Amino acid sequence: MDSIRTKSQGGQTLKRSAPFVDVAPLHRWCSGAVTAGNARPGRRRRLRMVRSTGAEHGRSGCRLGATVRPPSPRERRHPASRQAQNLSDNLRNVFRRGATHTEHGGVRTSRGPRLSRPGPTVSALHWSPVLSCNSIATKRRTLVAVAALAAIATALPTAGTASAAPAAAAPAPDYAGLRQALNGVVAAGSPGTYALVSDRGGHGGTVSVGTGDIATQAPIDPKGQFRIGSITKNFTAVLALQLVAQHEVDLDTPAVDYLPGGVLPAGSPITVRELLNHTSGLYDYSNDLPGILVGDTVTGYQQFRYKTYAPADLVAGALSHGSQFTPGSQYQYSNTNFVVLGMLVEHVTGKPFATVLNERILQPLGMNDTRFIVPSTDIGGPHAVGYLTQDDRSKPLFDATAQTASWIWTAGAAISSTADLNTYWRALTAGVLLPKEQLAEMETMVPVGSTGTSFYGLGMRAYTLSCGTQVYGHDGIVEGYQTYSYTAKDGSRQVTIAANASNNGDVFAAERAALDPVFCGVPSTPAAKRQAAAASAHIAKEETVGVSPEPLRK
Repeated sequence: MDSIRTKSQGGQTLKRSAPFVDVAPLHRWCSGAVTAGNARPGRRRRLRMVRSTGAEHGRSGCRLGATVRPPSPRERRHPASRQAQNLSDNLRNVFRRGATHTEHGGVRTSRGPRLSRPGPTVSALHWSPVLSCNSIATKRRTLVAVAALAAIATALPTAGTASAAPAAAAPAPDYAGLRQALNGVVAAGSPGTYALVSDRGGHGGTVSVGTGDIATQAPIDPKGQFRIGSITKNFTAVLALQLVAQHEVDLDTPAVDYLPGGVLPAGSPITVRELLNHTSGLYDYSNDLPGILVGDTVTGYQQFRYKTYAPADLVAGALSHGSQFTPGSQYQYSNTNFVVLGMLVEHVTGKPFATVLNERILQPLGMNDTRFIVPSTDIGGPHAVGYLTQDDRSKPLFDATAQTASWIWTAGAAISSTADLNTYWRALTAGVLLPKEQLAEMETMVPVGSTGTSFYGLGMRAYTLSCGTQVYGHDGIVEGYQTYSYTAKDGSRQVTIAANASNNGDVFAAERAALDPVFCGVPSTPAAKRQAAAASAHIAKEETVGVSPEPLRK
């Protein structure tokens, strides 16, 4: 991590370890850079947006309005907590502007949080502290606050880059086709399903079908929360890549260097990159859980749903099977990789994973429906009942909603909503959460499966749809819920599709078919549906019972 130095009037050098970087324009939101306003020591100061040419600073009318207060004694000892709060206060207003919804023509339309705002182009911008106070303490606090914002602002697009030629407008979403696809989800065995489509500005529409509770037959709530399963992996990947961007972690260094002793064997060659792209060769410990590979699914689930597992014990169980292949030589999806990454995030930051997730992603983006609350068994907000489909389809659906989710931890235990996930993908594709370099690494894909339409990067999936459009995101399967959450690469459109039934490949395939009307503007053709069903079957196996290692392909 870089150091910030400043000198007192007496010439004493002060040093604070914190990321301090030049950043690029706030894209379409505002022109300018954040600077600390003049203030007397101990007084509250407001961060404003200013334009910087590198030689002088001029005021701009755009302001984010985050307030910096003097740090508490605890925050002086642990400045990162104050940094994160400053960042949270600053970015929350950018990302959450009070979504409103209207309904017409059977489609509930949404005017959500805008993540873009037209503004003039600025040639160069820098995070710069403008100080008029002589107090050393004031300078320290200001530099820490500015560094905190700079830590995430590293992600913004590089200044001075030539604008790309405007891409051809994507076809409008086919909401009738989306409703038809969601009807297929219910017909396949899910009590209910819903989807939220959003554009770059957070506008869009919701389509919902079916019920959220078989007992009451109440319509499924499209604002409801749900367990997102492996979409959590992208959260974990972003946190790890933020540490890479801050030079705390190196992608191609053995992960054992960033882990507590004993998590991986001493001298393990598995790199951080190989954990992120599932080429580590680590066995998937979840295959050892009752009912996954052996035994009845519902009976097995009841044996572990309320247990609390230590992450180190999960990894130890995987290591007992030995390496599945030479690291970096093959691809095999494994939850173990992302449990190890969760431990890496905790060890490097010195904080619980939930705290890091809140400080670096959820609070700054205003993702108030999203939480990581292992081992609490409640979802914690309005939600549909999540049903586990019995292996014997003649038996009734089983209520699987409550569980600790500790068995899946940082590989799949988060809870969210369609609105929050769409907000997340807009922020990620806009370059707010990761710098360009790390986002490009995440989006570097290799084919998986045999259809040629599915790909995996660093904690991110991609699909090629029937119209040739490629979408990025992740899907998740966890007891009671199956979800697809995807975005156009340029952030122009997102969709999250949730169903309240799992252990049903037909439901998962029907959800996959709903991507085409959203991004291609037309329903899938029969041939495209068959190809999508084959791709989804492979992914469903990866997410549940696992698949054999496959050679890396380009």
